[in-house]
Amino acid sequence: MTEAEILNHRLDTVEEDIKILYKKVNEVTLTQVQSVTKLDSMLVTLGELKESIEALKRRPSWLWDKFVVAMISAVCGALVSVMT
Repeated sequence: MTEAEILNHRLDTVEEDIKILYKKVNEVTLTQVQSVTKLDSMLVTLGELKESIEALKRRPSWLWDKFVVAMISAVCGALVSVMT
C-alpha cells in the first residue's frame, strides 16, 4: 500500500467515525429537547395545580363548617325522632 492509499483509508475511517459521532450527538440532542419539553409541560401543570390549591384556600371554610353542623343536626334530629 502506498502512503496515499493509507492516508485515504485513514481519512475514510475518520469520516465514518465522524458520521457515527454526529448521529449519536444528534440523538442526544433530540432526547434532551424531548426531556425539556416534558419538563416544561410538567412545570405548567404544577403551576395550574398551585393555582387550583390557592383557589381552594381562598374559599370560605365557614361554608363547610355550616354544612357539617347541619348534617350533624339532621342526624341527631333523626335519632331523637326515632327514639321517641
